[in-house]
Amino acid sequence: MENLLAAVDFSQTTDTVIEQATLLANALGSKLWILHVTSDETQAMVYEATQVTGYSPEFVSMPGDVQLARDLSAEEIKREHKELQGISSKLRAEGVDAQALLLKGDAAKTIVEKAKELRSGIIILGSHGHGLLHKALLGSVSEAVMHHAKCNVLVVPRAGK
Repeated sequence: MENLLAAVDFSQTTDTVIEQATLLANALGSKLWILHVTSDETQAMVYEATQVTGYSPEFVSMPGDVQLARDLSAEEIKREHKELQGISSKLRAEGVDAQALLLKGDAAKTIVEKAKELRSGIIILGSHGHGLLHKALLGSVSEAVMHHAKCNVLVVPRAGK
């Protein structure tokens, strides 16, 4: 197997996902692609957070600061890129053939598409273990990947589970 794809989101499961992906990559002699998917929702959430309403009458109709939202979103993407590069650099220093990827889009769809493009034999990603309400409202990235991937999927449980 030439390629493995580890999808990370910088949550509590990231370290465990990377550990499992590294073990597999070493055991199989595979290249490890480490993918983080950022979304347009990040900028939308930042924009909403910059809206000022309800504080005094002159601010009631004031829209969110679009430029501030863009700047904050760009800073978040830079931070994510730096963290992702740090992970892949550390792994390469340990002898793992690792490459970082930062893409924008729908997480599940992008993971599945990239795995197909890279001809990955396995997708490794974490499970957050959210409750039923979270799943009903937002869905589960790991569940969507399992249903749509054309390769094997390893879902790593959150540490301590």
